[in-house]
Amino acid sequence: MLARLRRDDRGISLAELIVAMSVSILVLAMAGAFFVSVSRASSTTTGVDGNTRVASTAMLEVQRMLRVASNNPVASGVDTQFAFQYASATSVRFFAYVNLNSTAEVQPVEVQFTLDPTRRTIVETKWNGTATDAARTYFDFPRATTPTLPNVPTSRLTLASSVVPGALFTYADAGGAPLVPGAAGLTAAQLQAVRTVTVTLTVGDPDASRPAADDNVTLTSTVGMPNLRI
Repeated sequence: MLARLRRDDRGISLAELIVAMSVSILVLAMAGAFFVSVSRASSTTTGVDGNTRVASTAMLEVQRMLRVASNNPVASGVDTQFAFQYASATSVRFFAYVNLNSTAEVQPVEVQFTLDPTRRTIVETKWNGTATDAARTYFDFPRATTPTLPNVPTSRLTLASSVVPGALFTYADAGGAPLVPGAAGLTAAQLQAVRTVTVTLTVGDPDASRPAADDNVTLTSTVGMPNLRI
């Protein structure tokens, strides 16, 4: 009886302790890995959702304005101002006829979309036209072949931030042939030939090697301009 009690008091052996600790460490490691995986997946999902919202909002506005790009007629009927005034891989400026308020009146506007690679933003800048006749049929706008206009804009709005720098715009003529901008943008002849604009917008982390880039969102849309096909 006493011998049996002495055996019960010995507790666990060193081998048993090592096995128990090994199993505990394995379980904790598995639980930790699962927690990290779930946290990373949740963070990526949240990032994708946020970036999708930003990219979608900007893309919708760019599409809306490009679809109504139009030549700007002048009273003389001779010096028609062609729709596109400047176009490069990161910026485009053109005339459009849109409903700017709650009335039925459709007014012309000059609009420019520009990707700033340093600030990683897309900015929409607008200039309202100045009527040149009493009936407000014809409007005059600031014109230049340079990437920016010195004239004070009517409005300026940042459409998107955290934009990955790159070629935002590509252009094609009526036959689908690409129009490639040079160092100064498209030439005058190329500007007159633009019939479709492809917009490729990526929002997220510019460093693709970083884990944060897993939630990058890229949207691509080719926009036709029916007003220029007439």
